[in-house]
Amino acid sequence: MTKETETADDFSVRLARRLSLGLGVAAVGLVAALLALPYIASKPRPAPEVTFQTIAGERTAMSALKGDVVLVSFWSTTCAPCMAEMQDKVALHRMLAPRGLKTYAVAMRYDRPDMVIAMAQRHGMPFEIALDLRGEVAKAFNNTETTPTKFLVDRQGRIVKRYIGGTDFPDLKAEIEEALAAS
Repeated sequence: MTKETETADDFSVRLARRLSLGLGVAAVGLVAALLALPYIASKPRPAPEVTFQTIAGERTAMSALKGDVVLVSFWSTTCAPCMAEMQDKVALHRMLAPRGLKTYAVAMRYDRPDMVIAMAQRHGMPFEIALDLRGEVAKAFNNTETTPTKFLVDRQGRIVKRYIGGTDFPDLKAEIEEALAAS
């Protein structure tokens, strides 16, 4: 081998070592970020200031609900998982509303109001049904597009838990009871 060839080989080895080190540092950073995700996701944060427009025509601002435990549940008339869990949500509300739970079931912007009203009547929904005709409430709540999605808001007006997709109702019940017990 010539000296020029050795230098090129040395350069390739050094470059490979640097790339390996860089990839290793990036991998460690990615793992650290993934490990921090549950902490970041579970940290309470203020609920957005939105106004719920119910099918009864009433308007309620989120700030007016401060002091209450509030379940904000995004759903759609065309969402099979939403309909499958509706009776569980109705039962949970009936059980915990006497202790102070307020539930707002927010229909997505693409739901026709007449279909929302018919579905609410068919399922005997005992909680507030809100229309989000412009998608402003969903946007304020973390750009919610997936249904069902639920946000649990504590008495201080902070989101303390978010459920995306099918809901673990025993866990949700425990979380609500904890929030209701807190002063």
